[in-house]
Amino acid sequence: MMKKKRWLAFALIWLVALGALAILPGAKEYALPNENSGLPEDAPSIVADRVLHQSFDTGEGMPLFGVVYDEDGLTTEQLNAFDEQLQKEEEALSPYGIEFPKPTDEKKRAAFVSEDGTTYFVPFTLTEHEEWDVHAQVTALQEAVVVDGLEITWTGPGGIASDAIGLFSDANVTLLLATVGLIFVLLLVIYRAPLLTLIPLVAAGIVYFVTDKVIGGLASASLFVTENQALSIMTILLFAVVTDYSLLIFSRFREELHRHESVDEAMKETMRHVREPIFFSGSTIMLGMATLFFSLYEPYRNFAPVFAIAALVMLLAGLTLIPALFALFGRVAFWPFVPKVGSIVQEKQNIWRRLANRVTRRPVQFALPLLLILGFGAWKMTTMETSFDLIESFPEDASSRIGYERLGDAFSEGSLAPGTLLLNRDGEWTEEALNDWMSKLNDVEGVERVNPTGHPLAEGDPELAKLSVTFEGNPYSHDALDAVLTLRDQATDEVEVLVAGESAKQADLREINTRDTWIVAIAMTILIGAMLLIQTRSLVAPILMVGSILLSYAATFGFSLYLFEALYDKEAIGYRLPMYTFVFLVALGVDYSIMLVARIREALKEHSFEEAVRVGLEKTGNVISSAGLILAATFLVLATMPIEELKLFGMMMALGILIDTFVVRPLLLPALLVILGEKWSFWPRRPRS
Repeated sequence: MMKKKRWLAFALIWLVALGALAILPGAKEYALPNENSGLPEDAPSIVADRVLHQSFDTGEGMPLFGVVYDEDGLTTEQLNAFDEQLQKEEEALSPYGIEFPKPTDEKKRAAFVSEDGTTYFVPFTLTEHEEWDVHAQVTALQEAVVVDGLEITWTGPGGIASDAIGLFSDANVTLLLATVGLIFVLLLVIYRAPLLTLIPLVAAGIVYFVTDKVIGGLASASLFVTENQALSIMTILLFAVVTDYSLLIFSRFREELHRHESVDEAMKETMRHVREPIFFSGSTIMLGMATLFFSLYEPYRNFAPVFAIAALVMLLAGLTLIPALFALFGRVAFWPFVPKVGSIVQEKQNIWRRLANRVTRRPVQFALPLLLILGFGAWKMTTMETSFDLIESFPEDASSRIGYERLGDAFSEGSLAPGTLLLNRDGEWTEEALNDWMSKLNDVEGVERVNPTGHPLAEGDPELAKLSVTFEGNPYSHDALDAVLTLRDQATDEVEVLVAGESAKQADLREINTRDTWIVAIAMTILIGAMLLIQTRSLVAPILMVGSILLSYAATFGFSLYLFEALYDKEAIGYRLPMYTFVFLVALGVDYSIMLVARIREALKEHSFEEAVRVGLEKTGNVISSAGLILAATFLVLATMPIEELKLFGMMMALGILIDTFVVRPLLLPALLVILGEKWSFWPRRPRS
């Protein structure tokens, strides 16, 4: 009984933490939009924005477009009805901080009607910038401005921001419930023990609450910024990893209960063997996520504290809370299949043992085809194209997407997000010099037209001129982003060229995204390699483990591209997917390899090298395959999300986890270890008792 107090103390500490943290706000209360669109303050587009607002009267607020559409053509009566509805609701909606357009006569209104007469748009300005204020403003307009027989949608930066907020807020609760329900069903089907099903979920629920409150408390103190997408993915990761740790502890605990009468002794022996893999697994995930701090792009950097904190709390739970819950429930947790002391006289040969026998006997016959198949998938990654058009990720029935597409079809696509050119020269601008520069810039490839809007010169600063630039085609396309860079390259020793606007921001983001992806990938590979070197006391094993995981990542990405082309006819994917999938697949893939290699190292103390590989694969086969199935299925829940980027991310993660769980970890890695042999696999230090 005295020994059992240790486990009770751990459980009580977590319960006290729950009570103490209850006063803190939740993380979602402090999910905020990124400043400067997530770009650094010295990014050229942000510098251009700053100069623009300092030197010209551009007004404050976020643009919003009300789009009216009728496929049969809009009548004067319909347009009048819409404008009258706006005037009627203006006073009622004034508390929301919406700046309505001034009424115009029919002649001026014609400039906002498409040539085919099907589309009419009205510009608004949202004077409140806070995320939920924008959502409230747009929602109020959607509910108030309704005209029978007309399709009215809301787009532009305000409409896109509002839809993004609404989609994530609606999906977060659904995501949490779906994750919990799916894990419950899978655990019940796999292990057929009710308490065993509940213990991991109880542990995950406690860890989720603690993590949510810690993140919320730190965010409320302005130590970092959180965002909804990071919190959504964190929920999936947390429940999946806590379940993984629970299955690892459960599997070894069941073994030890067959050998020990005392539950306390069984758990003590269990933790003696699983403490190291859990520690290195959690530390590896935490360090891997922390590499996102090296990013310049704020959404990536905001992921770092959220996931590092989650990984730390999960690690602590794996070493204290989860074993405490299993120990307190004891043998009852396994009901109706209660382990009895001495009931296992000899272990039967299971599927993993048979598989291990084949892999260790013919390692080259397994390794070579697998390397070729994975290499084929990895090659496809070299053809990857990325997209910087956020609205493509929205559901087809989203108001902002419908409005955006209506405007794009009715007017030029480039006019949906024109940019602003700022020309700063040594000396005053003359009309002739400005016309020469407009002519020069109009010839830039990818530019539809450059023209002045209003008075082109800054008040009190005749050396600074402002022009409008409209890009050919989609303003978020790579051609438009290339055009931004070409415009900047037109600068001379006498004239500085600055470009502001959405296309300019996306052009900067493209360069920063490439930089961040490489920096994080290199840093994460080095850090994880160092952690594995410490864990394995070897130089070669970490190279094999990291190399196989990197190959698995590249192959997963390539096979996913094939899949997305076949299912969705997608030629380009969201620019964030390469970074997200790398960080998560590598961290979680190494997690399973640590479990396997730790068991092989343990078996080497009593067996020959090949037999140790067989024992390691046999002993970890069931737990890792079960954990992999649950983890893959859990990430697949993201496929139900309305945001396409999250849907594709969930599908890629599920595929990558299955490849790692059923191909790389049980087949490729053991085969490579056997090919290298005992001397080199754990060189220079072979584990011995």
